[in-house]
Formats: sequence, structure tokens, C-alpha cells
Amino acid sequence: MNSLALWIILGWLLLSTTVGVLAGVRRKFSMEEWFVGQRGFGLILFYVVAAAEIYSAFAFLGLAGWAYKFGAPIYYAPMYNVLAYTLFFFIGPAIWRYGKAHGYVTQPDFFIHRYRSPSLGIAVATIGFLFTIPYLQLQIMGTGMIIQLSSGGAIDWRGAVVISSLAAIVFVTISGLRGVAWTNLLQAILMLVCMFSVGFLFPQKFFGGVGEMFHRLSEVSPQHLVLPGKAGTMGVGWYTSTTLMSALGFWMWPHLFLTIYSAKSAQIIRRNAVILPLFALALIPVILVGYTCFLVSPDLRDPDHAMLITLTRFFPPWMAGLMGAGGTAAAISTSSALTLSACTLFARNIYQRGIDPRASDDQAARVARGLVPVVAALAVALTFLRPKMLVALLLLGYSGITQFFPGVVLGLLWRRTSKVGVWAGMGAGIATLLFINYGLKSSPLGLFFGFWGLIVNLAVCLLVTLFTRPPAKEDLDRFYRIR
Repeated sequence: MNSLALWIILGWLLLSTTVGVLAGVRRKFSMEEWFVGQRGFGLILFYVVAAAEIYSAFAFLGLAGWAYKFGAPIYYAPMYNVLAYTLFFFIGPAIWRYGKAHGYVTQPDFFIHRYRSPSLGIAVATIGFLFTIPYLQLQIMGTGMIIQLSSGGAIDWRGAVVISSLAAIVFVTISGLRGVAWTNLLQAILMLVCMFSVGFLFPQKFFGGVGEMFHRLSEVSPQHLVLPGKAGTMGVGWYTSTTLMSALGFWMWPHLFLTIYSAKSAQIIRRNAVILPLFALALIPVILVGYTCFLVSPDLRDPDHAMLITLTRFFPPWMAGLMGAGGTAAAISTSSALTLSACTLFARNIYQRGIDPRASDDQAARVARGLVPVVAALAVALTFLRPKMLVALLLLGYSGITQFFPGVVLGLLWRRTSKVGVWAGMGAGIATLLFINYGLKSSPLGLFFGFWGLIVNLAVCLLVTLFTRPPAKEDLDRFYRIR
């Protein structure tokens, strides 16, 4: 038991919660303020809110866990980051410009206006809400793991989940996206320090350096260093399809649309597309930790626990506390944004656009604020009832969210794209991934099941668009007029 580590983690949690509350306590409550921070985030604030939302419990624990268990297939993570930021450089400013010009505050607002279809907006909001929950569950479960393991069992993971969720509920409810952003400023600093530190401390302590660690791994388990990895099931097809699916779906997450809308200008978006990949360099040290832990403790039951179990066994308590605080920061920074996004989707595009169209923007914002504890409680309940390996939860969420890609990108680039095509494509894509994952239970040709869903979605969207009536010219002119 490590009470010092627990107190370090709880102290950091208290500090970050206080900063999140203070960020919004004097701000006038409104939809634009609570949802997108009045669209006023500059270069640094946008950078930290985007980085801390992207690099989550998956980056801190899931990467090490998959490197421990499977080896080389985990390199899909740094690779899809490279591709995703390249795509973001081109589509990010366009999404911001349309959001600014037309007053969008959610991702479904884009679909409603571009395709003149409130029902499509409700469908996108519902799908986004449902597939955000597994990703939120990942963060909550990761927080519980981190605090319990870092403290050497000083607190049960369920208790840790409840405490950390309450902290996120407090500052998200009071401050909205601005509270998330200022909390993430602290979280991003600590995350970077911790992720780079462990990546070099672990190999150095046990093997005298990274080179010797790789030499030892090549002797003990050479399968860890090549595809298809230790399990022998994740070959080139799986690697390529998972990388492409994740890269294309990266910026389709509803909470990242909120972040894009929060920027002060399109230039802020472009500059961040250039500098955000620097944060992705921190993924490599965590993968090195996973390899090191496999060599030091090869028989752990849960790979996601590898980093923190090794840390508490072989390093001083204060270091376990610092790393635990960093991991907690990674998880809460993303879980708070996901909670905000899920509440926003429901209040803006299901409640205001569907259940009560007469509701004002302020009423919708208050509904979203009231839903924060409800959504958090739902995710906590699922965490207790249906825990899964962290990367598996992430990929499940990505599989659904990526189905928005044709509707967004074709909607930006091709005037001919129709709402019927987007409807048909999304329906076919989601049906495909659910059939493969839960019906066939094995993906054809070794490709990732979510990638099959995206391919079917894109093909159906294009074909149906070509064989149906094009959108009205006046509707297209109304959308594209900002050009």
C-alpha cells in the first residue's frame, strides 16, 4: 500500500478541479460559452485542449498494455496520428469556417445545414452519443486502474472511479468547455513529463538503455518486434486497415468538433495541425515501457496494468504518485470532454431539434448542463458491469464514429452529395460493422471490422448519391456562400 502516492494523486485532482471551476465561475452562462468557449481559444489554449483530449488513458496505459501483449501491431497508433494531422490541416479550417459562419455548436449542426435534414442531424447525434460512451468508459476505467495501482491498492478502483468522476462532473457542470480547456493546460504539462520520463527510466533501470532492451526482446520474444505480433493474428491487412480507419475517423469524434469550433481563427487550426504531432512523439516512450514490462514481468494477468505494477514494484513511492497523477490527468482530460460532448449532442440535437423544437438555446444549454451527472453515471455503471481491455474499447468507438467521414468530407468537397446518400451510407456502414463484429465474429481478409464498415459506407453513399436527385441549388448556395 502506498499512501504517499495516493495523496499526490488526490492533491493533483483537487488542484485541477479547482482550476476548472475557476475558469468558468465568473462567465455568463450561454450556449456558445458553455459549448464552445465563445469561439475564443488562441494558439496555446487550443493546443492543450486538443492534445489533452486526444491523448487519454489509452495513450498512458493502453499503448503499454498492447505493446506488452501483442508487440509490433501497436505501432498503428503513432502511424494513424501522422495521417490524421495531415488530413486535419486541410479539413480543420473548413470545418471551423462553416461553423463560425453558420453558428454551429455541434457536429450534427453541420449535417443539418449541409443536407437540409433535421432528422439526419438527430441520427448523427444519436450515433455519436452511443459510440462516445465506450470511449468515455475507457477513460473512466483507466482512471480507476491508475489510481488503484499507483497507490498499491490504498483505494479500490471502484472508489477511485467515483471520486474522479465527481471531480469531472463538478468542473464540467460549472464551466463547460472553458473549464475543460484550463484543466487540460495543467494535464497536458504533467502528461508530457510523465510519458517521456517513464519511456527512458524503465529501459535504463532494467537494461542500461533502450538498445539493450531491444536486444534482449529480440532474444526472448522476436514476435514482439514484427507483424503479425505475439498473438499472430494482426498482420499487414489488420495493421493497414486499422491505421486508415483510425486516421480517417480521428477528427470525426463529436468532442473534437466542439474543440475545432472553439478556435479563434482558421489560422489557429492550421498552426495546430503543424505543432500537434509533436505531442504524438510521447507515444513512443510508452510503447518502450510496454516492451520493458514484458521482459521484467512476463506473466501479468492484465496487460493494461503492466506499467503501473512494474512502477510500484521497482520505483520509489513518490514516483508512482507522480506517474499516477499523470495518468489520471490523461484520463480525466478526455473523459470531461467526452461527457460535455455527449450532453451537448443530446441537448442540442435530440432535445432541441427533436423532442422540443420550441426550446431556446439557453434552455438547451441548461438541459446539457443537467445531463452531465446522468451521462457520467451511465458510463460509470457500464464500467462496473462491462469492463474491457482499453484498446478494444477505443477501436469499438472508432468503428462507429468513422462512419461520419463520408458525410463530412464529401459534404465539404462535392456539391452533388445528397442526404439520401449519406443516410444510406451510414446505415449500411454501421450494419456491416455490427454484423461482422457480433455475427461473423471474425473479419474477412484479416481487415479490421470497422474498416469494412467504412468501405461499405463510402461505396453506398457514392452510388445512392449518383442515382438520386441532387440537392437544390439554393440550399447548396446557402451552405457554400462563405467561399
